[in-house]
Amino acid sequence: MINPDFVISDEDAADFRATGFLKLRNIFSEDFVEHMRKLSSSEIAPPADNYGSGFSKLKYDIGNDDATILAAMGDATFGAAMTKLAEQPVFFTQGLGFELEKNKSTGFPWHVGTQSFGFQRREDAGYTIWTPLCTIDADGQRGGMKYVPKNLLSGEFVYQHINLLPGYMKARIDAGEELTYDDFSVLKNSLVNSPQMTELLDHVAVEDSFEPGDALIFDKYVLHRSVRLGEGPIPSRLAYALRFSSVDARYDKSRVEALAYPRITFNYDVGSDFNEKVASVDGEQVYASPYFDGSREARTID
Repeated sequence: MINPDFVISDEDAADFRATGFLKLRNIFSEDFVEHMRKLSSSEIAPPADNYGSGFSKLKYDIGNDDATILAAMGDATFGAAMTKLAEQPVFFTQGLGFELEKNKSTGFPWHVGTQSFGFQRREDAGYTIWTPLCTIDADGQRGGMKYVPKNLLSGEFVYQHINLLPGYMKARIDAGEELTYDDFSVLKNSLVNSPQMTELLDHVAVEDSFEPGDALIFDKYVLHRSVRLGEGPIPSRLAYALRFSSVDARYDKSRVEALAYPRITFNYDVGSDFNEKVASVDGEQVYASPYFDGSREARTID
């Protein structure tokens, strides 16, 4: 599943700590890439509502309990790499699949993982390994991602911004204003997706090419966005993402409720109730939640 000769150098680890991301060249075997491809293809579907409308297909909670995915967590090579990068025990929480259609899909604009890491405190560590399941040519058809080095601009402020929106919008609605999903969308996205800010982020962002087996790891504070799949031989781009959380992460019930407010008010359904199910008591250790009973050890990288 993991190529046995894969290794993280001291220079790689230093770069990751500085920028928040690192390209993992040839980390996954052909068999594991094919498994992720089949797993994602069998479950992703066109978005049913506003969330994810930039993708032709997407789905949260793919492979959360898949035996092959969990087996990869116990691979010694993978464990050594993750331990060197994260510098703390982490555990696999959730899988996601995304598909971009050529010349059509826009994907997500500039963002951070406010939804995927919405169950934990803002200061708790979280990581994503994003694996494109086809060739990505950054100088050709593109279809990958762009990401901003964290030492240039950290996206932590976006979590703070998102936390402010529910109370602000509720106050306006209670005062008699008739707000819509479009009002919410503008408030949510304009902070980092105004024309001026987009130009700035695009100017400093990195965009890599990938071959099957390559992946990208980035932490929860890295600003990133999808890149449109342009004209070329690939009709669509499929990618699979693995989410990881710190073993020490604590459940943040107020953040979970804040994220639920726009979903209830504006039909902004992300298609996953993971944040509500993964724990229930504010401040409890997420890793110790009964949700992970029976699979906790298999998920853990220590």
